[in-house]
Amino acid sequence: MYSNGVEESTMVMLERLSGMRRGKVPFKYLGVNITPKRLGVDDCQCLIEKISARIRGLGARKLSYAGRVVLIKSDLSTLHNYWARIFILPKTIISKIKALCRKFLWYGNDCKGSPALVSWEQVCQSTKKGGLGLKHLHWWNVAAVAKYVWWLALKTDHLWVRWIHAIYIKNVNWLDYKPGAGVCWAWKKICWVKEIMKPFFLHQGIASYEIKEGYKWLADDGTVKNWHPWISNSLIIPRHKFNIWLIAHRRLLTMDRLVKMEIIQANVCYLCGHDAETIDHLFFQCSFSSRCLALLQDWLKITVPQ
Repeated sequence: MYSNGVEESTMVMLERLSGMRRGKVPFKYLGVNITPKRLGVDDCQCLIEKISARIRGLGARKLSYAGRVVLIKSDLSTLHNYWARIFILPKTIISKIKALCRKFLWYGNDCKGSPALVSWEQVCQSTKKGGLGLKHLHWWNVAAVAKYVWWLALKTDHLWVRWIHAIYIKNVNWLDYKPGAGVCWAWKKICWVKEIMKPFFLHQGIASYEIKEGYKWLADDGTVKNWHPWISNSLIIPRHKFNIWLIAHRRLLTMDRLVKMEIIQANVCYLCGHDAETIDHLFFQCSFSSRCLALLQDWLKITVPQ
């Protein structure tokens, strides 16, 4: 039996009547730290350690970029999603998880911190908006906790919902409710999420709510890229798809970029041996690659528009 803010005499009486032992807070329940105080960085440190351990156990340095993207979506994200459905995580924890995923994507480990080829904000855009479809961790967290906001709006018979309405909301309209100064931090966070999601619920209604729809509404920014069908096409080999994505963002490590990064000194195309190697030259202007494309078109009996 756990308690917070209960008089000692009352707790002694409850222990005697129930026969239960008294536990101490914070405590761990279903892998998550439960605390009556504000959720701190130390309370979430076990989540960071789990993600780091998972990265070290994947051995992803031998995988392509495309393979690491799949692992982030299918494996690493599940650890964050579990916590994100329960709490609004501290910004420091969100930043640490984002840094771990970024290092894993670009370097296959959890320790190297060199600059990335593409910003993480762009990586987390949808494929139509020029990203890889990875989750924006903060907005996913908000969309997941908004499930509580929806439950409270429906006024279901769930015990927790009835208790919240009886103690906090009472006869006030939930969407217009403002928390008082003396409420707990968890309730303040739910009310904060409610204010963010209020336009969504007013427009969509409360008949149903899906986390992915709330996330799509929160993270829907940027413009649709005209080249996104190349990234969304399921017929393209994932490794080639990732290279196309880098080319579209002009972040492929061609020799002109390597010279700017002071990794190499000379910049001469290895294929034709004449001009400087850039993305435009390599794929559209190089005489050698142009001949290869012509032979390929002739072999396949197709014509590629210029």
